[in-house]
Amino acid sequence: MSPQVLEPTAENLRRAAACIRDGGVVLTPSDTNMALGVDPRNDAALARVYEIKGRPPEKPLPLFVRDPADWRRYGRPDEVAARLIDAFWPGPPFLIVEATERVPSERVRHEGTVCLGCIANPTWRELTCHVDGPLAMTSANRSGTVADDTLIDLDLAREHVGDRVDVVVDDGPPASATRATTIVDVANGPRLHRAGDLTVAELNAVVDAF
Repeated sequence: MSPQVLEPTAENLRRAAACIRDGGVVLTPSDTNMALGVDPRNDAALARVYEIKGRPPEKPLPLFVRDPADWRRYGRPDEVAARLIDAFWPGPPFLIVEATERVPSERVRHEGTVCLGCIANPTWRELTCHVDGPLAMTSANRSGTVADDTLIDLDLAREHVGDRVDVVVDDGPPASATRATTIVDVANGPRLHRAGDLTVAELNAVVDAF
C-alpha cells in the first residue's frame, strides 16, 4: 500500500503526528535531509526504521527534542553542551552527551550516551507540537549508499525508502542549502565527531575547544 502524501497543513500534521503516536513511520522534512521519524518508545517502530534503512544494529538513532531546554531530560548536565545549545538550537549541531535514565530505548543509547538534536524546520516543529515527546530520526536513505554531504531530498528519499513508510509530509523543495549536520561529542571530549555545515570557527566562537 502506498503511503499517504500530505501537505503540511495544520490538520495534516495532526494526522502525521497521530501516525507516529500509533507506531507508524513518517517521512518528514528536517533541517538537512528528509528523515524517517518514529516514536522512540515504540520498539516495533524503531525496528522498522532499521529494516527500512538497512542500518547496522549497533548504530543508535539520534533523539530530537522540540524545546531546546528539554535536552536536560535526556542528557546529564554539561557546561559545554549548554553553551552550544544556547548558541545554536533550534538548529545545528547534534550533541553526543551522557544519557539520563529517561532515554527511552537502547536503540537511541550507546555506551551510556545519546545523540541529541533540536530542529528549526517550521514544518517539523509544528508536527512535533502534536507528538507527546521526542522523536527518533535518521536520514531517509539506505545506509552506506550516499556520501555524508549528499542532500536527501524528497525524490531521493522516495527512491530509497519507496512505499515502506506510512505517511510522507511534503513541504516542497528544501528551504536551506544545509547538507551535513555537525556532530560534537561532549561526553568524550569535547571533540568534533563529524564535520558539517557548522564550522570549527563558529564552534570555537562559543566554546574554544576544537
